[in-house]
Amino acid sequence: MTRPPVRVELIRTLDEQKIVDSIVYEAMHIGAVIVMDGAPFLRPDGTIDRERIHAQLRSSLGRVPEFSMRLMHAPLGITTPAWVPDEHFDLRDHVTFDDSPTPLTGETVPALAGFGRPPLPQDRPLWDVRFTVLDTGEIALGARMHHVVGDGEWGFSVIKRVTRPEPQTPDHSAALPHPGRPPRTSLAIPVVALRRFLAANPTPAAAWHEYWRKPFVKRVRRAGGRCIRPLKEHWIRRTGMRDRMLPATRTAMFEVDASRAARDAARLRGSLTDLLVAAATRAVDDDERGIDLMVPVSRRRRGAGGDSRNHISMARVHTAPGAGLADRVAGIRETVRAIVRGEGEPDTPRGRMVGYATLMQLSDRPLWFGDARVTRIAFLPAGDPRSEISVLGTVYDGTLYTTIASRLEFDVDAMAGRIRADLADAAAPARADAVDGSDRQEAA
Repeated sequence: MTRPPVRVELIRTLDEQKIVDSIVYEAMHIGAVIVMDGAPFLRPDGTIDRERIHAQLRSSLGRVPEFSMRLMHAPLGITTPAWVPDEHFDLRDHVTFDDSPTPLTGETVPALAGFGRPPLPQDRPLWDVRFTVLDTGEIALGARMHHVVGDGEWGFSVIKRVTRPEPQTPDHSAALPHPGRPPRTSLAIPVVALRRFLAANPTPAAAWHEYWRKPFVKRVRRAGGRCIRPLKEHWIRRTGMRDRMLPATRTAMFEVDASRAARDAARLRGSLTDLLVAAATRAVDDDERGIDLMVPVSRRRRGAGGDSRNHISMARVHTAPGAGLADRVAGIRETVRAIVRGEGEPDTPRGRMVGYATLMQLSDRPLWFGDARVTRIAFLPAGDPRSEISVLGTVYDGTLYTTIASRLEFDVDAMAGRIRADLADAAAPARADAVDGSDRQEAA
C-alpha cells in the first residue's frame, strides 16, 4: 500500500500575527450558530441522536480536508509555522452535545457557539462544534474556528461545503479521508520553505533580489519574536494583561428583510454593505471629529487569492459629524470602491475609531445539513473586544441576520435597535437626514 505524501503548508507572515501571543490568539476566535430543524436529529425522548450527527459530520467534513490539519512550529522560529496533517485526528474530540433546551437570544449566542470555554488547544486542528437543543425544538449547530485557519469569506465557503442545497440522508458508512502524513520532525519545515523559495526564484539573481526585498533586520526581529514567546507569555500572566485587553462583551441580534433593505440602499446610491456600515456609524454617540469604522475588503477579485485561506485587508471609512444617512452611505461607498480599485484610501479626516462592520452573503436559497433544513443563522463579529461596536450582517435565504457586539458599559441593545431602524426604513421620505447625530441619538 502506497504511503500518503507528506503535507506541509506554510502560513503567511500576516496570518501569523493572529497567533503571535495568547491574548491575540484568544481574541481571534470566530464563531457561528446555524439553526436547523430538530426532527431529523432528535430521538423520541427529545435528546440529540449522537450517532446520526456523527455520520453526517463525517460526510460533511470530508469536503473540508483543512479541518484535519494542525499547526507545527519551525525550529528556532526560522520560518512561519506550517499546517501539517494531524495523524491523531479524531472527529469526536471536536464535537460536544447539550440536550438541555436553550433559548436563542443575543445573550445565548456566544455560549451556543462555544465561547466561554477555554481557547482552542493549539496541538490539534483549531475548530470545534457544539450541538444544542433549542427551546423551539430546533437544534443549534454552534461552531468555533480560529481566524488563522481562514478569514470570513473562507469560513463561509466551509459552511457551503458542510451543507448542501438539497436534503441528503446521513450515510452511516461514510468515513473521513486520510489526512495525509506530517513530516517526521519540525526540521522539515525550513527545508520545505527553502525548496519552495528556490522553485519560485530559480536563478541566483532572482533569489538574491527576492530575499533582500525585505529588510534583513526585520527578518531577524521576527524570528527573535518567535523564540522569546515564552517570556512574553510570562509577562502577560504577571501583569494581568489579558483582563485589560480582552474585556467582557455583550451581543444583540435582529433580522430584517434583505430585499427591502437592499432596495433602500440602492435608492441611497449604495450597496447593502454600505448601508449596514453607515447604520453602524449612527448607532454610537457622534463625535466632533466624526466617526470611523474598519471595513474588511476582499482581495479575491479576478481569481487573486482564490486558494488563500486569509485574503482580506481592512479599509478605514470616515463619516463627518452630524452627517445624515445618505451622506454616510455615499462616503463609505466612495472609500471602499477606491480601495477595491487599488487607488488606496481617499484623503479624509480622522475621526473616533469605534470598531468594525461588514456584511457577508451566505446563500439566496435554503441550505440543508443532512436532511435538516437550516432555518436561521447567527455569526459572531470578530472585532477587537475593546471596540465600542462590532457588526456582522449575513444574508441567507432572503433575510439579513445581524449580530452586534460591544463592551459591557455600552447599551448594545440600543445600538442594535438603531441599526435595525436604519436598515428597515432607510429610504423613507419622512426620515430627515438633516437632523444631526446628537438629536438622533436622543430621539432613539
